[in-house]
Amino acid sequence: MIIERTLAWDALLNARDLGGLPTRDGGETRFGVVVRSDNLLHLTAAGRAALLDYGIRNVIDLRLPFELEDEPDPFATRDGHPVTYRNISFIDPAAERPPERVTLAEDYAGMLRRFRPQVGAVMTAVAEAGEGGSVIHCAAGKDRTGLIVALLLSVAGVGAGAIADDYALTADALRPREERWLAEAPDDERAAREADLAWGRARPEVMLELLAHVDATYGGVVDYLRWARVSDAELARIRGRLVAS
Repeated sequence: MIIERTLAWDALLNARDLGGLPTRDGGETRFGVVVRSDNLLHLTAAGRAALLDYGIRNVIDLRLPFELEDEPDPFATRDGHPVTYRNISFIDPAAERPPERVTLAEDYAGMLRRFRPQVGAVMTAVAEAGEGGSVIHCAAGKDRTGLIVALLLSVAGVGAGAIADDYALTADALRPREERWLAEAPDDERAAREADLAWGRARPEVMLELLAHVDATYGGVVDYLRWARVSDAELARIRGRLVAS
């Protein structure tokens, strides 16, 4: 039976299961354990029901506090649902952004360096999640979610090429949103918006460059996560959850 990784949860653009990806030792990641997605606020009632029917019982929201105020997660309150919600902002709102414009891969590398404690907290939350599947999301499910997913898949033993290919699926998934944003642009803003989209597009070579940087700088993802205070026991639990036996 072929299981679809892309999830048609009504009104989401970028929801997919991390299952079905090959590992270096010939295994495969497990379905129903971790799902990556864009903002769950967009879910319709049918979409929320589909998420629950899929077995999701944990939500890890990577957004900043002001994002939660503007667009609260539908599972943030205990409103008759079985989902445990946690907000762990990937970005430290007190941290200053670098003043210079860099490549997207360099931006990602800086995020991993500057927000190491936050990354460690998210990985620990995945390791300690309760029964049922987990959804990890930010706003678009591309940058913050993409980085966490890349780390998780690397811990599970998925190769860089497959991680990069999964990351790049986001580009097509978000295309309708990008086209709407461009269509709404005043004439004098369209070129700037096109440039922003080109800079930030999820291309496989961006993730390959980032993973190569992690290898060269930290000795690999596992050593980076140890530096981020993720214990070996937590790493083993993540692998055990994600990799099919």
